Amino acid sequence: MKKEANPKEKKKFKEFLHKFFKIFIIIFGAAIAINILVIGVLFLIHKNKLADERGYLNPQGQMVDVGGHSVHVIVDGDENADKTLVFIHSNGITDDSVALEPLFGKLQEYRLVYVDRSGFGYSDTTKTDKDIESIVTELRTALEKVNVKGPYVLVPNGIAGLEATYWADKYPDEVESIIGINISVADDFDGVTEEQYCGFFNYLMVKFAAIGGQRYVKSVYPDNFGAVYTEKQMIVRKALISKNFYTSDMYEEDLQAVHNAAVVKELGWPEQTPMLVILANPLMAPYIEDDSSVREEYEDALKEVYGTATDASAGDADGVDYVGEYNADKKAYYSQYKNVQIEEMSGPSRLYTYDPDGVAKLIKAYLDD
Repeated sequence: MKKEANPKEKKKFKEFLHKFFKIFIIIFGAAIAINILVIGVLFLIHKNKLADERGYLNPQGQMVDVGGHSVHVIVDGDENADKTLVFIHSNGITDDSVALEPLFGKLQEYRLVYVDRSGFGYSDTTKTDKDIESIVTELRTALEKVNVKGPYVLVPNGIAGLEATYWADKYPDEVESIIGINISVADDFDGVTEEQYCGFFNYLMVKFAAIGGQRYVKSVYPDNFGAVYTEKQMIVRKALISKNFYTSDMYEEDLQAVHNAAVVKELGWPEQTPMLVILANPLMAPYIEDDSSVREEYEDALKEVYGTATDASAGDADGVDYVGEYNADKKAYYSQYKNVQIEEMSGPSRLYTYDPDGVAKLIKAYLDD
């Protein structure tokens, strides 16, 4: 027969539970209060720094109205040139209005246009639609507002390759050619779900950026390898990143990316549009010698596999040419299309931030051919 608990023991146990939950509630409440305090302090610091940085953030181009919100457009170079180059930034890149300046300086014989999409750079953050048609429509409308007519040479970077190929598919008369700088293509998203590409972490990033959390993550700010930029340009780039590190518009673009890729894939590759694809290879010298983090990551990977590291610029431990293999899949992909010319350069994804002279030479050679 089961023995019943002593009334005194029951009372002691209830008192213990009461004290335990009381202490738990106090600790939990204190933790919430501390978190709120920390978030509040970070937000106030961020706001104060934004106010201090406002003096650096003067748009170099025009602010034009596109669908009820302001979009920043830079028009540079020779307005009478035969070629009009329209530069399209990748998602998450908010400082290209400044980052492109050294490259623009080397391409002054062409008409040059750059547009900050809504939620990027100097443009308004408005939670606009970010399906592929809406993105391209915003770009086309911005060009119309500054009276820059096609046909255009589109110069996309990163995931903006989707916008460029869509533009060429849907409005072929407006696109003379495409010069893709390390671009993504629709097939890159095969097998990727929307949740995998843009999940809850991305949503948290919007909140993280809103309180200025990026200010305490050194890796989000660019280095000035090769002294490409002046001190003032670097200050402005960093101020733009602090202001718009990851906005709701950027989140919406990520949220739509898999769907947009599917739309572009259904339209097919624009095989009638001449194209130059410039591939970035961070393992090639001299970039790997300049960027210590890339070099260390590469050598650590070799150590993990082979137990030793080798000179990244010279080769590897087992005779495999990892530098040569870095872009092998991309080269094989583009080689199936007769309208694509392929070049490879040493540098990061945004090659123009590291070697604008090399990028300019490839662009000129392609356009003048």
